[in-house]
Amino acid sequence: MYTTLDRDLQRYAQQAIQDSALTGAVVVLERDTGAVLALASSPGFDPNLFDTDNPNSASGLGELFQTANNPLLNRATLGAYPTGSVFKMITMAAALESGFYSPDTVYNCGLEFKELTGVTLYDWRFEVELPAAGEITLTQGLERSCNPYFFHIGLDLFNRGLETAISDMARGFGLGEPTGIEIGEASGLLPDPENKLALYGEPWNRTDSVMLSIGQSYLQATPLQVARFVAAIGNGGTLYRPQLVSSIQNAEGEVLSEFSSVVQGTLPVSAENLAAIQQAMVGVIRDPRATAYRPFLGIPDINIAGKTGTAETGEFTDTHAWFAGYTFEERADRPDIAVVVVLEYQGQGSE
Repeated sequence: MYTTLDRDLQRYAQQAIQDSALTGAVVVLERDTGAVLALASSPGFDPNLFDTDNPNSASGLGELFQTANNPLLNRATLGAYPTGSVFKMITMAAALESGFYSPDTVYNCGLEFKELTGVTLYDWRFEVELPAAGEITLTQGLERSCNPYFFHIGLDLFNRGLETAISDMARGFGLGEPTGIEIGEASGLLPDPENKLALYGEPWNRTDSVMLSIGQSYLQATPLQVARFVAAIGNGGTLYRPQLVSSIQNAEGEVLSEFSSVVQGTLPVSAENLAAIQQAMVGVIRDPRATAYRPFLGIPDINIAGKTGTAETGEFTDTHAWFAGYTFEERADRPDIAVVVVLEYQGQGSE
Protein backbone atom coordinates (compact mmCIF):
# COMPACT_ATOMS: atom_id res chain seq x y z
CA MET A 1 0.00 0.00 0.00
CA TYR A 2 1.31 3.44 -0.98
CA THR A 3 -0.03 6.52 0.76
CA THR A 4 -0.72 10.00 -0.53
CA LEU A 5 1.42 11.48 2.26
CA ASP A 6 4.30 13.75 1.33
CA ARG A 7 7.08 12.41 3.56
CA ASP A 8 8.91 15.72 4.03
CA LEU A 9 5.72 17.69 4.63
CA GLN A 10 4.51 15.07 7.11
CA ARG A 11 7.80 15.26 9.00
CA TYR A 12 7.75 19.08 9.09
CA ALA A 13 4.16 19.11 10.33
CA GLN A 14 4.92 16.62 13.11
CA GLN A 15 8.06 18.46 14.16
CA ALA A 16 6.28 21.82 14.18
CA ILE A 17 3.85 20.77 16.89
CA GLN A 18 5.62 17.92 18.71
CA ASP A 19 8.99 19.61 19.10
CA SER A 20 7.20 22.61 20.56
CA ALA A 21 5.33 20.34 23.01
CA LEU A 22 2.02 21.64 21.71
CA THR A 23 -1.21 19.65 21.85
CA GLY A 24 -3.19 19.75 18.63
CA ALA A 25 -3.24 18.74 14.99
CA VAL A 26 -2.19 19.71 11.49
CA VAL A 27 -3.97 18.67 8.29
CA VAL A 28 -2.72 19.37 4.78
CA LEU A 29 -4.85 18.39 1.77
CA GLU A 30 -4.29 18.71 -1.93
CA ARG A 31 -6.82 21.44 -2.58
CA ASP A 32 -8.13 20.12 -5.89
CA THR A 33 -8.23 16.36 -5.25
CA GLY A 34 -8.68 15.59 -1.55
CA ALA A 35 -5.38 13.70 -1.31
CA VAL A 36 -3.99 13.90 2.24
CA LEU A 37 -0.43 15.26 2.16
CA ALA A 38 0.12 15.52 5.92
CA LEU A 39 -1.83 14.43 8.98
CA ALA A 40 -0.11 15.18 12.28
CA SER A 41 -1.35 14.85 15.85
CA SER A 42 0.41 15.87 19.05
CA PRO A 43 1.31 14.52 21.49
CA GLY A 44 2.45 11.44 19.63
CA PHE A 45 3.78 8.08 20.78
CA ASP A 46 6.44 5.53 19.90
CA PRO A 47 4.80 2.71 17.92
CA ASN A 48 7.69 0.40 18.90
CA LEU A 49 6.06 0.13 22.32
CA PHE A 50 3.41 -2.11 20.73
CA ASP A 51 6.08 -4.64 19.67
CA THR A 52 5.92 -7.41 22.28
CA ASP A 53 9.57 -8.28 21.58
CA ASN A 54 10.52 -4.81 22.80
CA PRO A 55 11.79 -5.20 26.39
CA ASN A 56 10.32 -1.77 27.22
CA SER A 57 6.88 -2.63 25.85
CA ALA A 58 5.04 -3.43 29.09
CA SER A 59 6.30 -0.48 31.13
CA GLY A 60 6.09 1.90 28.17
CA LEU A 61 2.52 0.94 27.33
CA GLY A 62 1.49 1.24 30.96
CA GLU A 63 2.81 4.79 31.06
CA LEU A 64 1.31 5.59 27.64
CA PHE A 65 -2.21 4.52 28.62
CA GLN A 66 -2.06 6.57 31.81
CA THR A 67 -0.93 9.80 30.14
CA ALA A 68 -3.51 12.51 30.80
CA ASN A 69 -3.37 14.21 27.39
CA ASN A 70 -4.18 10.99 25.51
CA PRO A 71 -1.40 10.62 22.92
CA LEU A 72 -3.26 7.70 21.32
CA LEU A 73 -6.02 10.04 20.13
CA ASN A 74 -5.50 11.08 16.51
CA ARG A 75 -6.61 14.66 16.96
CA ALA A 76 -6.53 15.35 13.20
CA THR A 77 -9.50 13.07 12.54
CA LEU A 78 -10.93 12.21 15.98
CA GLY A 79 -10.41 15.48 17.81
CA ALA A 80 -13.74 17.35 17.85
CA TYR A 81 -13.52 21.06 18.68
CA PRO A 82 -15.58 24.24 18.56
CA THR A 83 -14.24 26.04 15.51
CA GLY A 84 -14.51 29.65 16.60
CA SER A 85 -14.09 32.16 13.82
CA VAL A 86 -12.96 29.78 11.08
CA PHE A 87 -16.71 29.09 10.91
CA LYS A 88 -17.40 32.68 9.83
CA MET A 89 -16.90 31.85 6.13
CA ILE A 90 -20.01 29.67 6.49
CA THR A 91 -21.98 32.46 8.17
CA MET A 92 -20.85 34.89 5.47
CA ALA A 93 -22.04 32.40 2.84
CA ALA A 94 -25.45 32.11 4.54
CA ALA A 95 -25.76 35.90 4.72
CA LEU A 96 -24.88 36.39 1.06
CA GLU A 97 -27.12 33.57 -0.13
CA SER A 98 -30.06 34.97 1.86
CA GLY A 99 -30.11 37.98 -0.46
CA PHE A 100 -30.25 40.38 2.49
CA TYR A 101 -26.50 41.03 2.50
CA SER A 102 -23.82 41.87 -0.02
CA PRO A 103 -20.05 42.05 0.44
CA ASP A 104 -20.44 45.84 0.82
CA THR A 105 -23.21 45.82 3.45
CA VAL A 106 -22.06 48.12 6.26
CA TYR A 107 -22.44 47.42 9.97
CA ASN A 108 -21.07 49.35 12.95
CA CYS A 109 -18.84 46.88 14.78
CA GLY A 110 -18.59 48.02 18.39
CA LEU A 111 -16.95 46.30 21.32
CA GLU A 112 -20.33 45.24 22.72
CA PHE A 113 -23.33 43.52 21.13
CA LYS A 114 -26.63 44.36 22.82
CA GLU A 115 -29.20 43.33 20.22
CA LEU A 116 -30.21 40.30 22.30
CA THR A 117 -32.56 41.47 25.03
CA GLY A 118 -30.97 41.26 28.47
CA VAL A 119 -27.65 39.91 27.14
CA THR A 120 -24.37 41.66 26.37
CA LEU A 121 -21.84 39.88 24.18
CA TYR A 122 -18.38 41.14 23.34
CA ASP A 123 -16.04 41.45 20.41
CA TRP A 124 -12.63 39.80 20.82
CA ARG A 125 -11.09 43.30 20.79
CA PHE A 126 -12.72 44.03 24.14
CA GLU A 127 -10.57 41.49 26.02
CA VAL A 128 -7.31 42.55 24.36
CA GLU A 129 -8.15 46.24 24.86
CA LEU A 130 -8.18 47.25 21.22
CA PRO A 131 -10.48 49.96 19.83
CA ALA A 132 -13.71 48.96 18.08
CA ALA A 133 -13.55 48.29 14.36
CA GLY A 134 -16.35 50.81 13.68
CA GLU A 135 -18.28 50.93 10.41
CA ILE A 136 -17.09 48.10 8.19
CA THR A 137 -18.36 46.10 5.24
CA LEU A 138 -19.13 42.39 5.41
CA THR A 139 -15.84 41.68 3.61
CA GLN A 140 -13.98 43.68 6.24
CA GLY A 141 -16.01 41.93 8.93
CA LEU A 142 -14.44 38.62 7.94
CA GLU A 143 -10.99 40.14 7.51
CA ARG A 144 -11.08 41.67 10.99
CA SER A 145 -13.18 38.85 12.45
CA CYS A 146 -15.78 41.20 13.95
CA ASN A 147 -17.91 39.12 16.33
CA PRO A 148 -20.77 41.66 16.61
CA TYR A 149 -21.22 41.71 12.82
CA PHE A 150 -21.66 37.94 12.74
CA PHE A 151 -23.81 37.95 15.89
CA HIS A 152 -26.01 40.43 14.03
CA ILE A 153 -26.23 38.19 10.98
CA GLY A 154 -27.28 35.20 13.10
CA LEU A 155 -29.96 37.21 14.89
CA ASP A 156 -31.17 38.97 11.75
CA LEU A 157 -31.59 35.75 9.78
CA PHE A 158 -33.44 34.19 12.72
CA ASN A 159 -35.79 37.18 12.95
CA ARG A 160 -36.48 36.97 9.22
CA GLY A 161 -37.69 33.38 9.62
CA LEU A 162 -34.45 31.85 8.33
CA GLU A 163 -33.81 30.01 11.58
CA THR A 164 -31.82 27.20 9.97
CA ALA A 165 -29.98 29.25 7.34
CA ILE A 166 -26.60 28.98 9.05
CA SER A 167 -26.90 25.34 10.14
CA ASP A 168 -28.19 24.36 6.68
CA MET A 169 -25.22 26.13 5.10
CA ALA A 170 -22.83 24.39 7.50
CA ARG A 171 -24.30 21.04 6.51
CA GLY A 172 -23.74 21.98 2.87
CA PHE A 173 -20.09 22.62 3.82
CA GLY A 174 -19.86 19.04 5.11
CA LEU A 175 -20.05 19.58 8.87
CA GLY A 176 -21.90 17.14 11.10
CA GLU A 177 -20.99 14.08 9.04
CA PRO A 178 -17.90 11.91 8.46
CA THR A 179 -15.59 12.86 5.60
CA GLY A 180 -15.17 9.26 4.47
CA ILE A 181 -11.40 9.02 5.04
CA GLU A 182 -10.07 5.44 5.30
CA ILE A 183 -9.19 5.65 9.00
CA GLY A 184 -11.18 6.32 12.17
CA GLU A 185 -12.82 9.73 12.41
CA ALA A 186 -15.40 11.62 14.42
CA SER A 187 -18.61 12.93 12.86
CA GLY A 188 -18.60 16.11 14.91
CA LEU A 189 -21.84 17.77 15.97
CA LEU A 190 -23.71 20.46 14.05
CA PRO A 191 -26.24 22.40 16.16
CA ASP A 192 -29.70 22.74 14.62
CA PRO A 193 -33.30 22.81 15.90
CA GLU A 194 -33.81 19.06 15.47
CA ASN A 195 -30.80 17.84 17.41
CA LYS A 196 -31.13 20.53 20.08
CA LEU A 197 -34.60 19.23 20.83
CA ALA A 198 -33.30 15.66 20.86
CA LEU A 199 -30.22 16.42 22.98
CA TYR A 200 -31.54 19.04 25.38
CA GLY A 201 -35.32 18.90 25.06
CA GLU A 202 -35.41 22.61 24.22
CA PRO A 203 -36.49 24.53 21.10
CA TRP A 204 -34.03 26.49 18.98
CA ASN A 205 -33.91 30.18 19.86
CA ARG A 206 -32.25 33.46 18.90
CA THR A 207 -29.25 32.89 21.12
CA ASP A 208 -28.53 29.58 19.39
CA SER A 209 -28.37 31.28 16.01
CA VAL A 210 -26.23 34.09 17.40
CA MET A 211 -23.67 31.76 18.99
CA LEU A 212 -23.50 29.41 16.02
CA SER A 213 -22.72 32.39 13.78
CA ILE A 214 -19.22 32.58 15.28
CA GLY A 215 -18.63 28.82 15.48
CA GLN A 216 -19.57 28.39 19.13
CA SER A 217 -22.79 27.00 20.69
CA TYR A 218 -22.28 23.22 21.03
CA LEU A 219 -20.65 22.94 17.59
CA GLN A 220 -17.95 20.28 17.25
CA ALA A 221 -15.81 19.73 14.14
CA THR A 222 -12.61 17.87 13.37
CA PRO A 223 -9.57 19.55 11.80
CA LEU A 224 -10.08 17.25 8.79
CA GLN A 225 -13.67 18.46 8.30
CA VAL A 226 -12.50 22.06 8.40
CA ALA A 227 -9.69 21.32 5.95
CA ARG A 228 -12.18 19.73 3.56
CA PHE A 229 -14.47 22.75 3.40
CA VAL A 230 -11.58 25.22 3.27
CA ALA A 231 -10.19 23.30 0.29
CA ALA A 232 -13.64 23.52 -1.32
CA ILE A 233 -13.73 27.28 -0.87
CA GLY A 234 -10.33 27.51 -2.53
CA ASN A 235 -11.01 25.18 -5.46
CA GLY A 236 -14.23 26.84 -6.52
CA GLY A 237 -16.78 24.88 -4.49
CA THR A 238 -16.08 21.14 -4.82
CA LEU A 239 -16.05 18.97 -1.70
CA TYR A 240 -13.65 16.07 -2.23
CA ARG A 241 -13.38 12.99 -0.05
CA PRO A 242 -10.08 13.10 1.85
CA GLN A 243 -8.03 10.02 0.94
CA LEU A 244 -4.82 8.52 2.34
CA VAL A 245 -4.32 5.61 -0.08
CA SER A 246 -2.49 6.38 -3.30
CA SER A 247 -2.31 2.85 -4.65
CA ILE A 248 -2.34 -0.82 -3.69
CA GLN A 249 -0.09 -3.33 -5.47
CA ASN A 250 0.38 -7.08 -5.20
CA ALA A 251 3.71 -8.83 -4.69
CA GLU A 252 4.40 -8.79 -8.43
CA GLY A 253 3.93 -5.01 -8.57
CA GLU A 254 0.56 -5.17 -10.33
CA VAL A 255 -1.56 -2.16 -9.41
CA LEU A 256 -4.81 -3.42 -7.88
CA SER A 257 -6.20 -0.05 -6.87
CA GLU A 258 -5.14 3.49 -7.63
CA PHE A 259 -6.12 6.88 -6.24
CA SER A 260 -8.76 8.86 -8.04
CA SER A 261 -10.49 11.92 -6.62
CA VAL A 262 -14.03 11.42 -5.34
CA VAL A 263 -16.47 14.34 -5.46
CA GLN A 264 -18.83 14.33 -2.48
CA GLY A 265 -20.75 17.50 -3.18
CA THR A 266 -20.71 21.15 -4.13
CA LEU A 267 -20.88 24.09 -1.74
CA PRO A 268 -24.38 25.63 -1.88
CA VAL A 269 -22.95 29.03 -2.78
CA SER A 270 -23.12 30.94 -6.06
CA ALA A 271 -19.89 31.60 -7.94
CA GLU A 272 -20.23 35.33 -7.26
CA ASN A 273 -20.68 34.87 -3.52
CA LEU A 274 -17.90 32.29 -3.31
CA ALA A 275 -15.56 34.77 -5.02
CA ALA A 276 -16.48 37.34 -2.36
CA ILE A 277 -15.58 34.88 0.42
CA GLN A 278 -12.29 34.08 -1.30
CA GLN A 279 -11.49 37.78 -1.59
CA ALA A 280 -12.20 38.31 2.10
CA MET A 281 -9.93 35.38 3.02
CA VAL A 282 -7.14 36.89 0.95
CA GLY A 283 -7.71 40.12 2.86
CA VAL A 284 -7.27 38.24 6.15
CA ILE A 285 -3.64 37.69 5.09
CA ARG A 286 -2.93 40.93 3.21
CA ASP A 287 -4.87 43.73 4.88
CA PRO A 288 -2.76 45.45 7.57
CA ARG A 289 -5.85 45.65 9.84
CA ALA A 290 -6.76 41.96 9.43
CA THR A 291 -6.15 39.21 11.97
CA ALA A 292 -3.48 37.19 10.08
CA TYR A 293 -1.51 40.07 8.59
CA ARG A 294 1.24 40.26 11.21
CA PRO A 295 1.94 36.50 11.50
CA PHE A 296 2.53 36.32 7.75
CA LEU A 297 4.94 39.25 7.56
CA GLY A 298 8.26 37.97 6.27
CA ILE A 299 6.75 34.82 4.78
CA PRO A 300 7.87 34.30 1.15
CA ASP A 301 5.57 35.78 -1.45
CA ILE A 302 3.06 32.94 -1.75
CA ASN A 303 -0.59 33.46 -2.66
CA ILE A 304 -2.43 32.48 0.51
CA ALA A 305 -6.02 32.94 1.67
CA GLY A 306 -6.94 32.17 5.25
CA LYS A 307 -8.87 32.69 8.45
CA THR A 308 -7.87 32.73 12.09
CA GLY A 309 -10.06 31.34 14.83
CA THR A 310 -10.22 31.58 18.61
CA ALA A 311 -12.60 29.05 20.14
CA GLU A 312 -13.95 29.13 23.67
CA THR A 313 -14.10 25.69 25.23
CA GLY A 314 -16.72 26.24 27.92
CA GLU A 315 -14.15 25.05 30.48
CA PHE A 316 -13.04 28.50 31.72
CA THR A 317 -9.58 27.83 30.29
CA ASP A 318 -7.50 29.40 27.57
CA THR A 319 -9.10 29.23 24.14
CA HIS A 320 -8.15 26.90 21.29
CA ALA A 321 -6.23 28.60 18.49
CA TRP A 322 -7.05 27.87 14.84
CA PHE A 323 -5.68 28.77 11.45
CA ALA A 324 -7.28 27.55 8.23
CA GLY A 325 -6.22 28.51 4.74
CA TYR A 326 -5.31 27.53 1.22
CA THR A 327 -2.85 28.51 -1.49
CA PHE A 328 -3.79 29.71 -4.96
CA GLU A 329 -0.47 29.57 -6.78
CA GLU A 330 -1.89 27.58 -9.74
CA ARG A 331 1.57 26.19 -10.50
CA ALA A 332 2.23 23.36 -12.92
CA ASP A 333 4.99 21.75 -10.83
CA ARG A 334 3.17 21.34 -7.51
CA PRO A 335 -0.42 21.31 -6.28
CA ASP A 336 -2.21 23.98 -4.32
CA ILE A 337 -2.93 22.94 -0.76
CA ALA A 338 -5.38 23.54 2.07
CA VAL A 339 -3.91 23.72 5.59
CA VAL A 340 -5.61 23.59 8.98
CA VAL A 341 -3.91 23.88 12.35
CA VAL A 342 -5.60 23.68 15.75
CA LEU A 343 -3.69 24.10 19.02
CA GLU A 344 -5.47 23.33 22.26
CA TYR A 345 -5.59 26.04 24.95
CA GLN A 346 -3.14 28.32 23.14
CA GLY A 347 -5.13 31.55 23.08
CA GLN A 348 -5.72 33.75 20.04
CA GLY A 349 -5.64 32.18 16.59
CA SER A 350 -4.06 35.37 15.27
CA GLU A 351 -1.03 34.70 17.47
